[in-house]
Amino acid sequence: MSNQIYCPNPKCVNHPHTSESNSWIRKKGFVKTKRDGMVQRYQCKDCLSTFSLSYFTIDHYVHKKLSYPTLLNHLVSGSGIRDMARAMHSSPSIITNRIQRLSKRIISVCPKEIHDLELSESVAADGLENFILSQYFPTNVNILAGQRSQFIYIFNAYHFKRKGACTEEQKKRKSELYESALFEKGAASRNFREILRFLSEKSEKSSLPSVILDTDEHPIYRHQFEQYEFLSHKIRHRRTNSRIERNYQNKLFPCNYIDRQIRKDLAEYIRETVQFGRNMNNSMDRFSCYCFWHNFLKPFRINKRNRKYLTHSHAAGFTPEKNREIINEVFHGCRKKEEDFIEYLTEFQKAHLKRTLLNPLNKKAV
Repeated sequence: MSNQIYCPNPKCVNHPHTSESNSWIRKKGFVKTKRDGMVQRYQCKDCLSTFSLSYFTIDHYVHKKLSYPTLLNHLVSGSGIRDMARAMHSSPSIITNRIQRLSKRIISVCPKEIHDLELSESVAADGLENFILSQYFPTNVNILAGQRSQFIYIFNAYHFKRKGACTEEQKKRKSELYESALFEKGAASRNFREILRFLSEKSEKSSLPSVILDTDEHPIYRHQFEQYEFLSHKIRHRRTNSRIERNYQNKLFPCNYIDRQIRKDLAEYIRETVQFGRNMNNSMDRFSCYCFWHNFLKPFRINKRNRKYLTHSHAAGFTPEKNREIINEVFHGCRKKEEDFIEYLTEFQKAHLKRTLLNPLNKKAV
């Protein structure tokens, strides 16, 4: 039995249980289930609450098990929700639920590990534009990635009003939609400040004499970098024109590379796709799963003869053993209490975890 289990009752003295022994519980018979057959039940000796070990798994309270590695492989191969449902003999709502469960597990495991990792490289930040619900609501996903490793350290997202020229019919449609639409004022500045705050904390613990932050010449980046009062003295801001050739020598190569990979791997980011996101929380669930796959499962380079690193996480500083431990924890580990990892989350990650990210028309579709 795992020593990480605890009493499910939050009012019980054994809820924050961390002892190596499980003397606070006793066996309490069996229960027959359709999913697993006869399942052993346990009881807390103090509050008398009963539970089974499935409560601590990623599949707690589900009636049908699916393979999460298989689900993730479908997700990062351009499959839509209905494609995955057909391939895994399930329904679209079940697929969405399992992606949400996997995303929550990733949020409970990865931010703490990234927080403890020493920053050993300079970084680049840029936005990936897409749309949510319709093209009248463009989204911008800000990504902070390592220069050497292309490891995605952090991301956040927001939606905004459509830019560019419109026909009279489009202008009329825009005005109708925007009457009831929800927009967050100053979202672009707030999201970049969150990235700066994260980078400032990481750079203070870094052994590097200075950390270079590469961005394009967007005025918000320059303004926030100059105005952010808690910024570490070790960070230097370097700006690159976004119109220059996007090759390996480009200082924004990490973000350009990740942009290219996402636009071919994740269905809702493919150009002119019909499989677009309709809910910001569900969309970020899928993006979180993709980042986990990109960081910890995807090979760093295809050419094995010249491959110095196994994965992007290996290039960022994680050992292969630690990488396998994180993967095992995500897929098979014990469910964590929120208070054990909440301190390592950014404000965006907290809102994502609680599913309170703002939707343009407050829709609840997938």
